Amino acid sequence: MVETEPDPWYREFNSVFWLTLSASVFAFFGLCLQAILKSRCKTCKMCGIEIERDVAPPGREPHIDLSILERARNSSIDVVSNSASRTESPQHIEK
Repeated sequence: MVETEPDPWYREFNSVFWLTLSASVFAFFGLCLQAILKSRCKTCKMCGIEIERDVAPPGREPHIDLSILERARNSSIDVVSNSASRTESPQHIEK
């Protein structure tokens, strides 16, 4: 009986691992960006980069219009629900 050598450790990292790792990294960067945008700091120094910005007074932050994202999300939901209803009931087909 011939024993086979076990796979090296680097062959254990499949696409599920890389997908999970990349999603975690992007989520971390998203949280960092959200914290930076909500921050009240005027000066930020990191990795040799210095950023100085004007911070709006409390209560006077600019409004970000997210209605276009809501419309896009709702229209994609409508498309999915319409396609699901078409597959369930073939009544829309004319003879």
